Amino acid sequence: MFGKQKSKDEPAKEAKPTSGKGHPTRTRKEAEAANRRPVIPKDRREAKRRRRERENAAWERQQRAMETGDERYMPARDKGRIRRFTRDYVDARWSIAEFVLPAMIVLILFMFLMVTIAQATSPEVAGMLVQGITYTTYTLLLLSVFESIYVNQKIKKLVAEKWPNEPWVRNWFYTFSRMIMFRRWRQPKPQVKRGEYPHKN
Repeated sequence: MFGKQKSKDEPAKEAKPTSGKGHPTRTRKEAEAANRRPVIPKDRREAKRRRRERENAAWERQQRAMETGDERYMPARDKGRIRRFTRDYVDARWSIAEFVLPAMIVLILFMFLMVTIAQATSPEVAGMLVQGITYTTYTLLLLSVFESIYVNQKIKKLVAEKWPNEPWVRNWFYTFSRMIMFRRWRQPKPQVKRGEYPHKN
């Protein structure tokens, strides 16, 4: 009897504490399990298709940016006002370097043609032709290198005048690689006409 009376008088067993949302508070183990996501998606084919769509969209944005000059979607090497200034300065001027690659292609084709003809008559003449074209090619290449060094130093000076607090970046190879490319083949596409120098705008 005493046992029964005691059980009646005892307060009800405390329920599991609940949060203000009306459900039991999750344990740390339960929370971690809920936050876990599978490393490998269930539908690999669908995941691959979506990844390919994202990559294609990013590539299309980048190609449009290379055409229009929108730096937001350009590769990192083309971003920044020094890079933009360099492109505009190079594109505004005529240079020896931009004709080096077309000239080299013409010289190489001419060399093969003349050597083929000369070998049938005089191997010595063929050797002289090869040597002469080789020296001409190297001379053009060296001229383009010296020209790009001069242009890059000019750009550095103009940038220092235009933006005194702008930290200079290594820019020679960027200048050279753009100068040696024929204007129509340059990427990003030129955004200025000949003579439209950025420091004069």
